[in-house]
Amino acid sequence: MLIESIARAFWRLVAFVSAVLLVAFAVVVIRYRADVELAVKLLGLVVLVLVVVRVAIAVTRFAVAPRAAKLNYWRMIRCAALWRWLTRNVGIAYPDPHDQRKVHRSAIGPTLAPHTRIERPKAKVRYPRAKFRADEYGIIARVRTTPKAGRIEFEKAAQHIADAWECYRVQVAQPKPGRLLLRGILRDPLAEPFGPDEAPRGTYARTAYSPVSYFGRDEWAEHRYLNLRGVTGIAIGGLPDYGKTSLVRSLMCQDYTTAAVQHVVLDGKGGGDYHGQRDRLWILAGHDLEEAADVLAGREAVMNRRLAAAGRISGPVNRWDIGPTDEYPLIDITVDECHSFFDLEAVKGDKAKEQLVRQCRTSTANMIRMGRSVLFRVKVITQKQTSDAIPTAIRDICQVSVSFATNQTGAEAVLGELIKSYPSYSPTGLTEKPTYVGVCTSNLRTGSDPFVRLRVPAVTDYEATATALDTMHLSTDPEALFDQVLDANDNVYSFPAA
Repeated sequence: MLIESIARAFWRLVAFVSAVLLVAFAVVVIRYRADVELAVKLLGLVVLVLVVVRVAIAVTRFAVAPRAAKLNYWRMIRCAALWRWLTRNVGIAYPDPHDQRKVHRSAIGPTLAPHTRIERPKAKVRYPRAKFRADEYGIIARVRTTPKAGRIEFEKAAQHIADAWECYRVQVAQPKPGRLLLRGILRDPLAEPFGPDEAPRGTYARTAYSPVSYFGRDEWAEHRYLNLRGVTGIAIGGLPDYGKTSLVRSLMCQDYTTAAVQHVVLDGKGGGDYHGQRDRLWILAGHDLEEAADVLAGREAVMNRRLAAAGRISGPVNRWDIGPTDEYPLIDITVDECHSFFDLEAVKGDKAKEQLVRQCRTSTANMIRMGRSVLFRVKVITQKQTSDAIPTAIRDICQVSVSFATNQTGAEAVLGELIKSYPSYSPTGLTEKPTYVGVCTSNLRTGSDPFVRLRVPAVTDYEATATALDTMHLSTDPEALFDQVLDANDNVYSFPAA
């Protein structure tokens, strides 16, 4: 990509210098009446230099390209040569009704006199301009949109373009207004699993807290990060065995290496997914509804104590101004299979359990709504985030939404109805096993697009357990730490009891 950017910048510089020389030649010829023949020769020399430079750049680009990218060059050349033909046939090119030229054509027909000529308007055809290049994953076309051919039109024609390019699929992205990126995928980066060892160096070995967490690798094979500063709610949905647990393990393992984050886990499945990490967790609860309600109510009480102390203890009111510390850690709460605690219909008729479910709902919603300034974050995870599994009062206020393979209803529940306008990002196309296990769609922006598709690291239970055991000495009790903070501030008074 760096070489590509340097080559593009160099070509623009050469084009600018050539344009200046052409203007200079014109001025010399007109004003000083110089030798026209000499000027023409010099102009020819400039054109020749431009051609040579362009060819040299193309040869250099081919020479430094990876071997896999070189295999796609002939396909790229063919696609570039047939671009106008393809755009006409898929309906992206169109005649401009406001730019018509009158042309003379002979009229043929028995009702007209011999040799009669008439004028007929001929509209100019507008073609989206495109520049092609090949990479190790397929073909990339940088397209400039036209007034009637934008993102939506290319999305509709994506399958036809993929058939013409002989690719598995064509991904449409919009890095900025008026520009599109079409990627014909021959080798899908999303179909290539990777583990923690292939993540960027230091991802799971940082010693200080960072609000920027590694998310995964997108369909352009670029590493993507998630800025969680000030984020209080993360909603994760998707069918069973498609990678939800791997994502949660990845995010937690990145924070295990610092005491500035303490973890609470409620495992609604009760299957032992987090049992190996229990020594690094502040609290680990199973699928017992009463225990879950007590844990959530207790964490809400801790949040209320922190809120009551804001402005009366040392440090800013918004603790994100300095970030989590060992003495005032971020409390990360994971509610896995949250429908076990939020589904009111499942306990209908049992008054006691109904009250417990309402308590779980209320505490979770309050922590997401009010926990930002006092460093609270809640992850709610379920297979299908419809209103029967998770209340909309919780789901809709989560700032980060992630969906693994699901149906259309589940996709819209997590990502919103906007996902219908971006079918190439929809998680409904990620159901193929094992190809897309670990691949998700998130509302992380990609240029002008509101979504991204990416593959998360495949963090196994063994790797998560090993990380937890190595960092178990960093597990602390944030309530006890907060009591110490209060004792160190004599001007604190009247705090509600935990």
